[in-house]
Amino acid sequence: MSQATMEYAKPLVELAGSKGRDLNEAVQASIVLWNLAVARKEKKSDPKLERDIAKSLAKSFETDKEEANRFMEMMVERKSHLFPPEVQPKDKFLPFMFIRKEVRHLIRPFDFNKLKISNKKFGPDAKDLELIDRLRKLDQLIETESDWEEVEKPLHHVKDVAEDRFRNWLILKEISEEADRFSNCLHIFLDFVYGYMHDDVVVLRSVGWRYWKEFFEDYLVRKVMVDEPHEYVDWSPALKLFYTFLHEKGYLEDPIPLVSLIDRIEPDFINVLRKQFS
Repeated sequence: MSQATMEYAKPLVELAGSKGRDLNEAVQASIVLWNLAVARKEKKSDPKLERDIAKSLAKSFETDKEEANRFMEMMVERKSHLFPPEVQPKDKFLPFMFIRKEVRHLIRPFDFNKLKISNKKFGPDAKDLELIDRLRKLDQLIETESDWEEVEKPLHHVKDVAEDRFRNWLILKEISEEADRFSNCLHIFLDFVYGYMHDDVVVLRSVGWRYWKEFFEDYLVRKVMVDEPHEYVDWSPALKLFYTFLHEKGYLEDPIPLVSLIDRIEPDFINVLRKQFS
């Protein structure tokens, strides 16, 4: 439902951006227009309410009444276009719908060779050592199957510190341009490793093939909303570099086996993205 809502709201989000308005206004307006489209379909629309909606749109997005009315009609039609009634589930309580694809996205693997990574090694400083210590304690909690209440707070701290230290390391390795994007990938991955129910005991150093497949081909796309589908491709190079970071800081003896697993899963991941977004 969240994907449907965000897709439907795109014209309003773009309009809000062009007018310098709060994006929350766009989302709220899209909900009102969605409900109007439903009311129209069920022949329960109220003309006075429609006039009030058009007036509110004109005020919120700094346009005249005529333009607001045109935009309102476009958004009502947009719902039928994006979610054709004839292909939707008959049971209105089912938690999904079919969305028409409006754009074909070109999904390409990240060109890792374009990164001019410094060969210089950066061993751990005091902050890195603190991170590695907390990470090992977190591993211990997972390996002893501690209650979630004992894991949650240490995990929250590790996610924030790991993001900060990884970003710092990327800049030192002369990957400044991608530093923010790649470090932002860590939170969702650490949530998957330490905060998600697995059949086996899983920590950073023991993510196996089965779980890499689950993360890339299911969990990531379900849990993360991006502006453009090609942004999902960042997770592969980000996590390969993260394991190299963990090696240099002393958490891992050899990152190559885990990096190789990411390399192996990447073509399947790209195919999943192409199937969903192209």
